Amino acid sequence: MRGFTLNLLLAVVWALFAGEVSLRELTIGFALGFAILALFPWALGTGEYVRRVFAGLSFLGFFLRELTVANAHVALLALRSRPELHPMIVAVPLRVRGEGALTFLAAIIGLMPGTVVLGFSPDRRILYAHAIGTLSAESAHASILEVEERLLRVVSPHPAPPEVRP
Repeated sequence: MRGFTLNLLLAVVWALFAGEVSLRELTIGFALGFAILALFPWALGTGEYVRRVFAGLSFLGFFLRELTVANAHVALLALRSRPELHPMIVAVPLRVRGEGALTFLAAIIGLMPGTVVLGFSPDRRILYAHAIGTLSAESAHASILEVEERLLRVVSPHPAPPEVRP
């Protein structure tokens, strides 16, 4: 990971120039170093690093928004006298590969209120999840695929365009 190493080096250089190696100066140096790497990605060979950092920040914002909406939705379901839960189990074909990425995907989906990951198929290509509060299996399927798509932007070196699924 050439970009991260270069970013750390720039942070240390900044702290040494500031005359104080502290967490504050290292953080400022890391932010300034990232700005330099983002301004000159082709010259420094850090384009992939910058793309993944922005994808990670985008994923974090997406996750926090979805987590907030899902919490409010489940809270409203719990407050109703006769909630319409519509429980269902969906099978979602996955494009993400690798044990770490699959574990992270399962953890993120499991953190969303109203969804529980039940497991994977033996070949790790299909995720089984239980969902409540959605009107159709297609909407539960689509929400899981959106999480996977955003995760692919972070973990894949060159994310493939989304597949057209029926």
